Amino acid sequence: MSDIILHPKNRFTWALLAFQGGYINVGGLLTVHIFVSHITGFSAHFSTSLIQGELRHSIYFLFVPIFFLIGAFFSSIFTEVRKKSHKPPVYVHILSVLSLIFLIITVLGFFGFFGQFGEPFESLRDFILLSVLAFACGSQNAIFTHYSKSIIRTTHLTGITTDLGIGLAKSIVSKDKNEHYLNRIRIDLIISFIFGSILAAFLFPKLHYLGFLVPAVISLVVGLRLYYTRKHTTI
Repeated sequence: MSDIILHPKNRFTWALLAFQGGYINVGGLLTVHIFVSHITGFSAHFSTSLIQGELRHSIYFLFVPIFFLIGAFFSSIFTEVRKKSHKPPVYVHILSVLSLIFLIITVLGFFGFFGQFGEPFESLRDFILLSVLAFACGSQNAIFTHYSKSIIRTTHLTGITTDLGIGLAKSIVSKDKNEHYLNRIRIDLIISFIFGSILAAFLFPKLHYLGFLVPAVISLVVGLRLYYTRKHTTI
């Protein structure tokens, strides 16, 4: 529990990532009318589309979670290799890739590659956008969930809310001070996710695809911050 993940100086960093998770989730909803930061609902989308005879849509919905999985695999490979070598994690590479992804989405969207902002999920280009966002969310969620042993989850609220409920019970029953600190982090993540969602709901109707510049900047800033922290902090 004493590694960089739980270092007090990084509390703001994890909250910022949760903020980004909420922001991207609402951004995806307003862009293609589907949540993108978690994949729970895609089984329902797949099932209903299949039963309604919308074969193309059902195939799209079947493959989007695979891109979330690929993103999680991509980031976890970097983390696992460094763990096996007994080295501390380096996040800047993956977060730089995510920053580039969001920047590319911004540029392509601005020049019309993804069509009109806010149109219903219909075409291949909508599937491409949704898949890229799912990849990014899978990467972000996995890199910190993996290394923190599921303490830090930043792209959805289901797991972190469950963890908070369990943590509150442990804190009350066992008076565990460490669990109390973890609960504060979990509350930070939940609140930050909500605030990110609110900001996205305000900005995307005004900025359209330019709204994805926000996670592009956040990803790069967080990556550089964590790199600097690792270089100058003895955990």
